[in-house]
Amino acid sequence: MHAELDEIEYHLLLAEFDQLWSRTPQPGDRERMDQMMRLIEAFEATRLMASSA
Repeated sequence: MHAELDEIEYHLLLAEFDQLWSRTPQPGDRERMDQMMRLIEAFEATRLMASSA
């Protein structure tokens, strides 16, 4: 599954990730953070490709 993010969604995702990172893990946090990392990495790769074009 790959969902494209826009710039606002990307920043909201980063904020949510930071919030999860800074607290005591709850059930499901690790799975959610893994999903978020995949989305963040995909967004950053797309941005990198666009800047090198």
